[in-house]
Amino acid sequence: MFGPDRRPTRLPTIASLALAALLATGATAGANGAWPDRNSNTRDDVTGYLCVTPDCSVVRLPQTKCLCQKENPAERSLQKLRLTCSISEGGRWKACPVSPPFGN
Repeated sequence: MFGPDRRPTRLPTIASLALAALLATGATAGANGAWPDRNSNTRDDVTGYLCVTPDCSVVRLPQTKCLCQKENPAERSLQKLRLTCSISEGGRWKACPVSPPFGN
């Protein structure tokens, strides 16, 4: 790590940075298209709600902490869509106290 004149060399630092960049690139490539970014605005085409899963089979009920699972995720008609909404409280899942405006 130290050269003959006792100055630190840059080789370990450069190698560490190169390894970190390589790992970050691999992690990013593996994650593309998998899960929506928690800060993204990926919205479901049918409900308009924010997606929680990549296929939008689970969406977040607006203005609540409730997550809604689509009972019939292939349904494209809002009137026929069925949602089951739940909330986690104290480490347990229970029915959402707020009913969605449609889908139930």
